[in-house]
Amino acid sequence: MLPFPVLLADIGGTYARFAIVPWPGADPTPIWKAATAGFSGPVEAVRSYLDGPGTIRPCAAFLAVAGRVGSGVTRLTNAPWRFDLAEIGVALGLDAVRVVNDYVPLAAALTILDQAAPAELVRIGPSVTGAGTRLVIGPGTGLGAAALIPAGERYLIQTTEAGHTGFGPCEPDDGLPWHQLMPSEGRLTAETLLSGPGLVRIARALAAARDPEVGWRLPAEVLDGRAGNAVARETVEQFTRLLGRFAGDLSLMFGATGGVFLAGGIAPRIIADLQGDAFHTAFEDKPPFHEAMCAVPRFVITRPEPAIAGLALLANEDGFLFPGQDWRRVEADQGRATTPAAP
Repeated sequence: MLPFPVLLADIGGTYARFAIVPWPGADPTPIWKAATAGFSGPVEAVRSYLDGPGTIRPCAAFLAVAGRVGSGVTRLTNAPWRFDLAEIGVALGLDAVRVVNDYVPLAAALTILDQAAPAELVRIGPSVTGAGTRLVIGPGTGLGAAALIPAGERYLIQTTEAGHTGFGPCEPDDGLPWHQLMPSEGRLTAETLLSGPGLVRIARALAAARDPEVGWRLPAEVLDGRAGNAVARETVEQFTRLLGRFAGDLSLMFGATGGVFLAGGIAPRIIADLQGDAFHTAFEDKPPFHEAMCAVPRFVITRPEPAIAGLALLANEDGFLFPGQDWRRVEADQGRATTPAAP
């Protein structure tokens, strides 16, 4: 367990969110949110947060970052921040630092979300939740996914880089100009299309053939334009269809009988579309397993800041197994004490 108070940080390519759990069992303090681009790295952002009036000084930091967490320095996938745990710990005067992929706390949060509360979850599929593996998928700045797997009295959280798997057409004519969707680097991935930038990419590719005057640059412009623009409506329909296909494929891979939960910034804005036929037909069209796919529960996460809630849960509970990196000041000090001095 990390020493309290614990700084919680949910750091994505667009925004970073911070809070403090002051003591074991306590709820997090109010969340402070800032644009990731406003800081050169995590130390500067944390210092800005801690300099706020009345902020509790932490003994440890628990960082969930939108990037691949392995050995060595972790980097954000869609922003230039880097995470050297020893550097962060020393600079901020902490006793411990832990870093995990940002979908670790989202997966943990699935255990506390209330399926009967529309402010936390909106059902878009079958009403009965199974007892098996649960899957969380989130199109946002990028595309993340993780599985929550029951393991006796505990849960195993399996992170993935599913957003970087190859993606392409699998029907004779689905109405998309795939040659225009191919990125300049020459490899089309799921994240290329199923993300905020991907939504814009689809819109601009469709507009090139149907309405060249459209010049959308931001996902919000596409979503806001649905009421009066046919290309925007078609874009969202294609996006939901492709998301259904991807979510169904991952559900099949992980055997997600416990349900598929959509997170991120886009899904809560297109709930009505996700309740339509395009998403579910693509999700369930997995012969010879169509009947099994029809039974998989599906939800959209509507609870604000679920990752911070998940981090708080992980900081307070030991019922989860998950990948990550740890740094401890005591271990670092012992290492220095036993390392011979250079001649």
